[in-house]
Amino acid sequence: MITASSQKLGLSKGRFRRAALSFARNCAFLLILCVFFSISSRYFLTFSNIENILTSSSVLALLALGSVFVIASGGIDLSVAAVMALSGVVTAAVYRDNPELSSWLALLICASVGTLCGVVSGILLALTRAPSFIISLGMLSVTRALAYIVANGAPIYDLPQNVTEWGQGTVLGVPGPVAIMLLALIGSYLILHHTRLGTHILVLGDNSFAAEAMGIRIHNLRTKIFAISGALSGVAGFVFMTRTNAGDPTAGQNYELMAITAVILGGANLFGGKATIIGTVMGVLCLGVLQNGLNLLAVSSYYQVLFVGVVLISAAMLERFEDMA
Repeated sequence: MITASSQKLGLSKGRFRRAALSFARNCAFLLILCVFFSISSRYFLTFSNIENILTSSSVLALLALGSVFVIASGGIDLSVAAVMALSGVVTAAVYRDNPELSSWLALLICASVGTLCGVVSGILLALTRAPSFIISLGMLSVTRALAYIVANGAPIYDLPQNVTEWGQGTVLGVPGPVAIMLLALIGSYLILHHTRLGTHILVLGDNSFAAEAMGIRIHNLRTKIFAISGALSGVAGFVFMTRTNAGDPTAGQNYELMAITAVILGGANLFGGKATIIGTVMGVLCLGVLQNGLNLLAVSSYYQVLFVGVVLISAAMLERFEDMA
């Protein structure tokens, strides 16, 4: 007779095995990319280029870290890039008229705008009971339109130097965007893998009926999940704004798809219940190296989008084969 404890142990072993396979797959893919681009371009393995890869990947990493919570719960958030743009534009508009404000306040404004957007998404999910795909698609249009309205259709340039130093300077020798990304990574890892909230998120994604039977307040939990995603999108907006010295309403177009690609490439189940922070970061690095290498080889941006699509489809197929094995 199979006991509950043995079933739980078997499930844990199965999930650990799939996570290990996914991690090994990403390591192999990353290694192949590095070897190929190292041979193809003598600039690839230089210190400055590696630093550029990490810095350039920081925005995508923040969006992917937010997306992993939503996907782990069985949802989808298509508004992360638009929320990022709105957060940056609102903050740039504030500093255009008040350049003497503290740079810490800029980070707080970006995170607050993103969190507010996430809370609104969560409330709309609770009120309408509509799929998260529909709600987030609507929020994508609303937040992107608001970004254009606030910016009056054009980027807001010339931010104060104390603000741009976050994106263009260093913290203890580490580029500012990379430092912010690392802090977000650590925080996200602790929340998803070492807190009750993270456990509830995975349970919700695995079986929403079981989560409700356990006494988990589903609608409140989804609001918290989207608030986390929104907050990290806001921080991504801060990083993007400080790196480019502008609040740009067009910022991050198609980044929502790349964020989802990174999460799926990292081994997450698109239907929920399975996701890892480390795997997501590996997925971001794979996409970052791929994009950087293609840029060094002067490959057209149209083909870069094609390669990202191929990577996503391949990752989904491999995930399916691993689940069948």
